[in-house]
Amino acid sequence: MNKVETIKLDNGLTIYLYEDKRRHFTFFDFVTLFGGMDKDFVLNKHEYHMHDGIAHILEHYICECSDAGNFLDELGKRQMNTNASTSSDMTSYYFDAAEDIIYGIKTILNGIYNVKFTKEKLEKLKNPIIQEIRGKMDNKFYHSNIMTINNLFNNMKFRTVGGTVDEVKNTTIEEVKSCYDAFYQPSNQIIFIAGNFDRKEVLNTINDFYNNLKLKNNSFEKIKINEDVSINKNNDTLYFNTPMNYDEISFKIDCSNKSPEEILDLCFYLSTFFNQYFGNVSPLYKDLVDNKVISSHINVFHNFYNDILVISIGAYNNDTDYFINHVLDKINNLDSFNEEIFELDKNSCTVRLILRDDSLIGTIMPFIENVVSIKYPYLDEVKDMDRLKYNKFIKIISDFDFSNYTITSIKNKEN
Repeated sequence: MNKVETIKLDNGLTIYLYEDKRRHFTFFDFVTLFGGMDKDFVLNKHEYHMHDGIAHILEHYICECSDAGNFLDELGKRQMNTNASTSSDMTSYYFDAAEDIIYGIKTILNGIYNVKFTKEKLEKLKNPIIQEIRGKMDNKFYHSNIMTINNLFNNMKFRTVGGTVDEVKNTTIEEVKSCYDAFYQPSNQIIFIAGNFDRKEVLNTINDFYNNLKLKNNSFEKIKINEDVSINKNNDTLYFNTPMNYDEISFKIDCSNKSPEEILDLCFYLSTFFNQYFGNVSPLYKDLVDNKVISSHINVFHNFYNDILVISIGAYNNDTDYFINHVLDKINNLDSFNEEIFELDKNSCTVRLILRDDSLIGTIMPFIENVVSIKYPYLDEVKDMDRLKYNKFIKIISDFDFSNYTITSIKNKEN
């Protein structure tokens, strides 16, 4: 498998190159380390505390209000597959194309660094963003997820990447520009290029662009919000139209002592833990089905919020108390570890790594996620699976403190 090359420019910009001449196209991704969670920062010695949605608004503003107009539209005219997105920890502007790679790179760089900030432009783009938010209002899980985060966290104020309608309406052009001045600096940005491209031409293009770019030197740092594992609220109920009651238990676990490599391994350990304890072949699932408590699968997923791991376990059910009590009993009595399932999951993961080489996007996207989310700047390979050991898996899961949790219930409002 090809290796990733890392290049650091004098201005602090990091470039990752993944050359694969077997491909017929190139993927380019310009990432700014500014996402929904990055709301607290110091810019030129002044402290800022922003509201939810500000990174997403800035993404729209940059795409639609550059000097050249909507630069993504310009790429689309050349049949490039292009878009932009904002997540909890980054904003991404990207394209993939078989031709005009240099044109695409120049267009994105010029668009991002040539933005004029006016109140009129901001007000004009607010309405489509508001409509995007309103489109989520009928999704009960959108509301329950916000409720869960509210109940789990005490100091962290992030709730949703998009923000609320009122937050978007009240956003000022001064706030948007302050975020741009703080986060949109080369030292806080990363370029990923993967596929079939001319390395020398690409690097010369990027270097020439930054050598001719005049940027104001802003001092900037993110403010780290300290969050312990204590819970803000033990339980809450969302009254919403639902075919059945839905109950979810979310656990808050400290992972601040784990290295990026340990976090990467932990993601596999969590997946096999979920499979063994809550999958369709698990004793818990069989018990809940046999007793007609659930009729479909158990939803289990995890998210990292900086150093905090949140594990959520939920399902549509006919008996809230039975479901909650049996999940908690299983969590507090970890007696279903299965080495055979562990090895099967490990083999399945190994096969996915091998087959991943057939897909350029399937290879580079996990790499980008690892770089941004856990600061792991390496392409994970089959040989890395050797680190995963059954006894280590049992110890890591058994050492988790599952005592800090909140319960979120979705129910129809009683008449």
